[in-house]
Amino acid sequence: MLIAIIPAKDEAHNIKDVIVKTKKYVDLVLVIDDGSTDNTKEVAESLGAEVIRNEVNLGKADALKIGFKYAIEHNFDTIALLDADGQHDPDELPKLLKKLNEGYDIVVGARKFSPELMPPLRIFANSVSSFLVSLICGTKILDSQSGYRVLRTEVVKKITFETKRYQLDTEMLIKAARCGFKIGFVEINTIYTERAKSKINQIIDPLKFLWVTLKLAFFRCKR
Repeated sequence: MLIAIIPAKDEAHNIKDVIVKTKKYVDLVLVIDDGSTDNTKEVAESLGAEVIRNEVNLGKADALKIGFKYAIEHNFDTIALLDADGQHDPDELPKLLKKLNEGYDIVVGARKFSPELMPPLRIFANSVSSFLVSLICGTKILDSQSGYRVLRTEVVKKITFETKRYQLDTEMLIKAARCGFKIGFVEINTIYTERAKSKINQIIDPLKFLWVTLKLAFFRCKR
């Protein structure tokens, strides 16, 4: 069974299209309402999504951990991760799932690093991060910071996540690679609009990515 986990904070105006499209491909849409001050929860529930609400904002990493726990407890064998703001096109889920079925444990949607599609600072940060993560993982990582992924639930059963906010995306790849999980990539559309803007801080978060990456260079998987 396939579950889609969608962290959301104040996305009442964006999440409808994401849920409607995602429902076509999964068995359950789980929205983690991470301390929204709008009616994100009500909109999601009206569309048939399961909603877990955090009364205060905990950040993306903690929201995902709640979703992973739910997926394990309810015996889902596959997890899809999408953003609530429209940066990820749910209609691309089939090609990620197809790649997963070729024998991969995690499949990441790799964006096109093009100045016409992505802010230059994001291109630089992504390129540096992906290069460093590739060195640590021992395999080519095309987009270390993309949060659009599908993965087998066995991955989150095996890995203990310790990072906060957006660093979990990098932590997942490094720890998964070090634990012997196979990581694949498929190209996805790069969507940056007024409606779908990244919430990553352009200065602070890249520095956090760098620190987490260097720290995880010493990670060893427990057998």
